[in-house]
Amino acid sequence: MDQYPDNLAELTEKLDLRKLILVGHSTGGGEVARYIGRHGSKCVAKVVLVGAVPPLMLKTETNPEGTLMALFDDIRKGTASDRSQFFKDLTISFYGFNRPGVKVNDGFASRSG
Repeated sequence: MDQYPDNLAELTEKLDLRKLILVGHSTGGGEVARYIGRHGSKCVAKVVLVGAVPPLMLKTETNPEGTLMALFDDIRKGTASDRSQFFKDLTISFYGFNRPGVKVNDGFASRSG
């Protein structure tokens, strides 16, 4: 993920962009923060972070509130072995369908005609 802010910096430089308004949601928010940390804010007018994931999520000595490596290992394993099932299962908790009393629907099939 270090490459994302470097790519943005290269694009910004190549196109000579100025007064950027950077908006980042979720992981994108972490990348906006990382961009500014690595490349500064000379081309940036404003920043919006929405539900941003910080650049460092891993639990370490210097980040004791971080996420255990086992979770990241499970994500890698799940996406490598059965990506569709992994994302289906992740969606259940991500949207709160694992809470007591929540009715789960199967969604709507697309309709033609």
